[in-house]
Amino acid sequence: MATYTETLSKLQEQTLEALKQAQATQVAALTTIGELVSTVPTFRPTAGLDALPTFTELVDLNAVFTRNVLEQQAAYAAQLASIFTATQKTVAGTIDAAVAQTTSK
Repeated sequence: MATYTETLSKLQEQTLEALKQAQATQVAALTTIGELVSTVPTFRPTAGLDALPTFTELVDLNAVFTRNVLEQQAAYAAQLASIFTATQKTVAGTIDAAVAQTTSK
């Protein structure tokens, strides 16, 4: 029968081996990514830098997008509220009718 120390030592060895395997997997993945990045062709814009949007234009574009997303989310929330309100009224009406029917007997 193995002693506590022997069992603990074996668990530590297994843990260390699992850690080594996980680290080896990460190193292999990062090496592969490094190789892929090194083969990516150099970016050469077809238009000159003057054709790129200004920072202000990008900010305005993102502001419009954000506003549109918020408007869509508000409309969606209103639709959900409408559905839940109608369902709540229906359920409340059904419960009231069941209670009235039970108490009238």
